[in-house]
Amino acid sequence: MLSVASRRLFRSFSGIAVAVVALVTLPQAADAKTPGKTYCFIGVCHRVNTLQEMAELVGKDVSFKSSFYDDCKRDRFNPCGLTASGEVFRPDDADNAASPIYPEGTVVLVRNPLNGQAAVLRINSAGPYWKGRMLDVSRGTAEALGFKKRGVANLEVRVIAAPTKAEARYKKNRRYDAVPGPIGRYASLEAASGPVMIAMGTAPVQVRVASADQISQAATGTIDPTSPAEALRAEARRELGIGRTTTRVAPVSLVASIAPIHKTRSRYWVAAQ
Repeated sequence: MLSVASRRLFRSFSGIAVAVVALVTLPQAADAKTPGKTYCFIGVCHRVNTLQEMAELVGKDVSFKSSFYDDCKRDRFNPCGLTASGEVFRPDDADNAASPIYPEGTVVLVRNPLNGQAAVLRINSAGPYWKGRMLDVSRGTAEALGFKKRGVANLEVRVIAAPTKAEARYKKNRRYDAVPGPIGRYASLEAASGPVMIAMGTAPVQVRVASADQISQAATGTIDPTSPAEALRAEARRELGIGRTTTRVAPVSLVASIAPIHKTRSRYWVAAQ
């Protein structure tokens, strides 16, 4: 029989051993979530989709049991430092999330069916490593989608942009291009996808042959836009009084007037043409 002191010491060492095993089995940041590889944590394993698989998933809808994670000062299971992509974790921002199956750099449209609130997020980290959960959104996202108090939610998810090889690779202190974040309440993912495509400048462009008069008009900046994305840029240029080759940041008030989807963003880039 072990003494009380011996049993306490044994339990203490056992706890340390479990913690060490957990740290060893959890993917390290520099080599985390390589597309196509499988990672395990405390008996729960997930395979990361390949880039080709992600491209095939674009536009398809799924439902994920999702949770949220916070800064390491509030969430002891979340280590301090960089995320698995190499980007600094921004728990207050409602535009980022972690997934054990989607590679870093993936952009997703998510919607809470209980209230219709939707957001566009970029996957920039690994986890959650809990059975049945495929998405861990930032605390800011959970607040925007209205499930922070509950802790978990069954979110509707649509992949709207697969990552490139460079985006999926770890890069220390990287900073991805911004995504819209919260976009308001919608009746469905399909209803939300149109405004999202316009806001991100990825709406399909109507291809047509330009006449000589249209080419002349284009040179002077008077031609009508041929796509929703270009219409958004053109309106921004008119409001700012700038040319087509100028890159500039617009104030929040302008963003609100020309692109309601960006109301939560602090800036809007007018892309050089």
